[in-house]
Amino acid sequence: MPLGCAGQSINSSISGVVTDPSGSVIPNANCTLKSVGTVAVAKFTTSSDGLYRFGNLQQGVYDLEVSAQGFQTYVQRGISLNINERVTQNVTLQVGSAIQTLEVRANASPLNFEDATHKGEITPQILSQLPLAVSGNSRSATSFVILLPGVNTAAGGNPFEARINGGMKMGDEAALDGVSMQEGLMSQSGMVALDNDYPMSPEAISEVSVLTSTYEPRYGTTTSGVIMAVTKSGTNEFHGDLREFLHNTVLNARQWGAPDRPKDIENQFGGSIGGPIKIPGVWSGRSKAYFFLNYERWTIRGGTKFPVLSIPSLKERQGDFSDWVDSDGNLIPVYDPNTTRPNPSFDPNLTVGPTNLPFLRDQFMGCDGKTPNVICPTDNPLQNSLAQQWFKYLPTPTFPGPLNNFVSPLAESDISGAGTDHRQSWDIRIDEYLGTKDHFSASIHNHNTVFSNRSNLPAQISHDSQLLPNGGEIGPWNIRFNWDHTFTPTLLNNFNYGYMGMRGSEIADDARYVDSIPKIPGVANYKAPPEIDFSDGFESMGLDILHYEARPTNIVNDLVTWVHGKHTLKFGGEVRALENNLTDNNNESGTFAFTDITTGLLGINSGNPVASFLFGLVDNGYASFNTINNNYGRAKLWDLHVGDTWKVAPKLSVTYGIRWDVSTPSYEKYDHFTFLDPLGPNSGAGNLPGRLAYAGSRYRPASFGRRHPEINWYHAFSPRLGIAYALTPRTVIRTGYGIFYNQAFYPGWNSGIGQDGFNFTPSFSSTNGGLTPAFTLAQGLPQDFQRPPFIDSALLNGQDGPTYRPFDANRLTYAQQWNLTVDHQFTSDFYISAAYVANKGSRLPSNTSPLNALNPKYLSMGQQLYHEFAPGDTELDGVRVPYQGWVDQMQNCAPSVAQALRPFPQYCGGLFGENENAGKSFYNSFQVKAEHRVSKGLWFLGSYTLSKLLTTADSVQSVAMVWSRAEGAISPYERQRNKSLSVDDVPQILQLSLMYDLPVGKGKRFVNVSGPVDKVLGGWQLVSLFRVSSGVPFFFRSSFCNVPDAFTAACIPAILAGAKPYLQSVNSYNPDKGPLFNSAAFEDPNSFNSYWGRGARISNLRGPGYRNHDLSLIKNTRVTEKVGLQFRAEFFNAWNWHSLNCTTRCFGATGFDTDVSSPTFGQWNGNVSTPRNIQFAMKILF
Repeated sequence: MPLGCAGQSINSSISGVVTDPSGSVIPNANCTLKSVGTVAVAKFTTSSDGLYRFGNLQQGVYDLEVSAQGFQTYVQRGISLNINERVTQNVTLQVGSAIQTLEVRANASPLNFEDATHKGEITPQILSQLPLAVSGNSRSATSFVILLPGVNTAAGGNPFEARINGGMKMGDEAALDGVSMQEGLMSQSGMVALDNDYPMSPEAISEVSVLTSTYEPRYGTTTSGVIMAVTKSGTNEFHGDLREFLHNTVLNARQWGAPDRPKDIENQFGGSIGGPIKIPGVWSGRSKAYFFLNYERWTIRGGTKFPVLSIPSLKERQGDFSDWVDSDGNLIPVYDPNTTRPNPSFDPNLTVGPTNLPFLRDQFMGCDGKTPNVICPTDNPLQNSLAQQWFKYLPTPTFPGPLNNFVSPLAESDISGAGTDHRQSWDIRIDEYLGTKDHFSASIHNHNTVFSNRSNLPAQISHDSQLLPNGGEIGPWNIRFNWDHTFTPTLLNNFNYGYMGMRGSEIADDARYVDSIPKIPGVANYKAPPEIDFSDGFESMGLDILHYEARPTNIVNDLVTWVHGKHTLKFGGEVRALENNLTDNNNESGTFAFTDITTGLLGINSGNPVASFLFGLVDNGYASFNTINNNYGRAKLWDLHVGDTWKVAPKLSVTYGIRWDVSTPSYEKYDHFTFLDPLGPNSGAGNLPGRLAYAGSRYRPASFGRRHPEINWYHAFSPRLGIAYALTPRTVIRTGYGIFYNQAFYPGWNSGIGQDGFNFTPSFSSTNGGLTPAFTLAQGLPQDFQRPPFIDSALLNGQDGPTYRPFDANRLTYAQQWNLTVDHQFTSDFYISAAYVANKGSRLPSNTSPLNALNPKYLSMGQQLYHEFAPGDTELDGVRVPYQGWVDQMQNCAPSVAQALRPFPQYCGGLFGENENAGKSFYNSFQVKAEHRVSKGLWFLGSYTLSKLLTTADSVQSVAMVWSRAEGAISPYERQRNKSLSVDDVPQILQLSLMYDLPVGKGKRFVNVSGPVDKVLGGWQLVSLFRVSSGVPFFFRSSFCNVPDAFTAACIPAILAGAKPYLQSVNSYNPDKGPLFNSAAFEDPNSFNSYWGRGARISNLRGPGYRNHDLSLIKNTRVTEKVGLQFRAEFFNAWNWHSLNCTTRCFGATGFDTDVSSPTFGQWNGNVSTPRNIQFAMKILF
């Protein structure tokens, strides 16, 4: 029977040199490798150099037998092989008769003597015993990736946040049974897929392995690590389990800073069984087959933590803004927008500021004229405010103050009760060994998730969405087929096919209450309430979303392995067909944003977005009008690769090879795709360059010609080189270098496909620097626009602009990785590895180079930049009108001097590249790993990482980084300022993991007795996972930023020289003692007038560190010879430590308000790590 692997990702081997007692090689020795768990057998005859190699092996336990004429037969039992492991087992034969046998029971050396790959694995024996929380999601076996060196989880310990050896965040790769887990044209794989979207429990997974640096050419499509998992398969005997995991509110500690514990009732239960398939006359003789089946279900009522939100205070809802003060307690003035007038004392030759304001307004002073920031309740705007129709559903704040004042009852789905979520999944795998040359395997994973109406706010004003029961969140299918064929012992082939059927359906939680909320005039329809957005961190109200998606992926790959003398050559390739099939009816009820400037003044930190909402003064509003709701994105990836492992000498191995990647730009199946052609003449803009182009050639003059804007790029060749030198039999030095290309990314999950023209989203914005609103809620969306469809290259003139995908963006992201490693084995099961590991990323997904940014040289024009052209004007302040009719076109921005000076004055937006690849990263680290393999009841894994990560861009989902303002904050004319610490740079990480069988009971050192005493005292096991890490850096911004949007730059305050930025210790912060930061140590927010500060994109100041200790106490009791009972008590964050940090889906956010103009600057914003929670489990094992 062949010993082929179950999937391409495994790629394991056992090799070595056979010698006689004098050290001379023995050619033509007979080598036989037998799988302990199955019937698989492989044979090999040593070469003239005495070399043997068994390749393409499945992980498991093997016995090796070597015989040669004139020598005793050598048998080594118990060689454990992990995923992608290169085991070297040299054999010395003793002189004698072949009927004499020398038997050794020992594992092979844990050292890698063959290549420079950095990797780590969690073996089956360990995987099944480590504590894994049922907490907000199903248990996922890949969560244990974070135990390995070089794996950074930012400010917490959430595997979703994992960044591997400085690679792009969310840019790692994952493979299940040899095939990528890429989720269609979402382009994400890695931990996002295996840990979050497709979590598979340890009972379904045989082993998890991670390639973290300088791996061989067959792996790629990432600048980060490759996470590999293999599903369990059946063996010669029947095995299985029944299990129940229980997580309950009464077992949890109270969240730090919260008044009570949230409801949190979670269960995960299921079972598995695997073994041989025995059907007389069908599977017999030449055919042996095995099966494995797993089923589980997860349910949750509630959640593990209370979210902390900012909602309008009770005073603010009534027009009283006396609580709107800055971090020093000074009142932030709120002004009456109906009193706007020019300032007669304004000097345009001086910088705008608190003493030189271009406009004046009267501050609200209450009914008595003596109460600052209070709107008189009898004022007409307040009497007729539509805002009260939303406010009546707002809950009462938990805390006083204007921000971070509401602890949401997460366990509640709406105002009437609690919600329930559940996920059920099943896995089945079949393995068949056909004859002596073929091994087939097929596996299917299916899961379906149903979410109920879980909302942070009451459902009528909820900004959350629910997933429809008939669609499921992810499901339905994940299919794998693998075929290993042995042509000869030295020529092997591995073929894999995979299908991913990700799909989902999403609807706004508030849609059923559409008649309870005011309908804004002028929008497309009223299927859901409108969305109301605020500046200054207030929670949005309403969500207009109706979305269906299917993201299928089909993948085929093949690998040929040829052993020829001292060379092991591997060559093959892969093709991926990627799709996004989306149906969207989003934003048809409109989105309306409210900011502070509408009730403030230019030149001074002032105004309040809630006050603007009370008056119904919309800063920006838009709604979608659709004629085509479907988006069928398509793309393909393929690669070819060849590599060789050359055994140059017994102590020296060299691996080298090259890989070629091609990633085609995405296109729309029916060419319903429009985008920016930055070179094409715009007929509606005086033929200035920059027009809306239509994909393909069927749209006559508006057609672009190509089906996508990018030029195909075919030069992604990536060489790899690794050297391994055995200094001694127990010490190996390894070094390697490689280039690693990624695929094309389109942040936002829409395939990078815009459909303006087929659809249209008219947007209207405030003018006069934000002082004059776009319109009022009562008036509704202005109607001076055409309804689609239309073919018009000038369609988006006066709007933000088309989807922009740079022509050169198909030049793929890549990284250069190199390392130097020294591994030393102290005992047969204990070794230490010390390494220098580096990663330099280039052309990373970014938002640093918008096309339509104004040159900073125009900042000197000051207030003139806000001056607005009137119809008929040809020149203003020495600036000519861009083209005739321009003033009338401007809808989403004012026809201002700043807008006229833009490179593309017909467009109001910055024209950020959807798939811009201008980012860079620089990662250097020192890593130590100490591991004691399971032996004598002890397993230990310690990892320490000392590192520094500098970046100009941080995530493949760079759009999210712009939302948080971690990116897209620096003018493209100053792009060198983007280089800074990464948002999740963590300089030191220590992870200690331990599993220990207590030496008590039958067969153990203490109380070595059987019977009832052994049942009680024996079988105890202790598991410990301890993690401690440094804090992530803060980044500071000022939401008060009197700089025109045309510059596409944020105001970034610098820390003043010699100033002390902290008022308290960051690791012992007490909210009762005031803010963490000293506002006087930063540039004054009021200085940001025609000036955006000189601070770093990400500062050198760090947040609090993180520490966590999970403990598990396990009791194994043997009921019969083949049936066992296991009880587990698992304590997560056992000592209830807390870290005031954002720990998941943060995109740069931290635990403190870092907006220097905010009323709560420097104060804790409610983000905190998960409190202690306890979980009980019971398993029946057979």
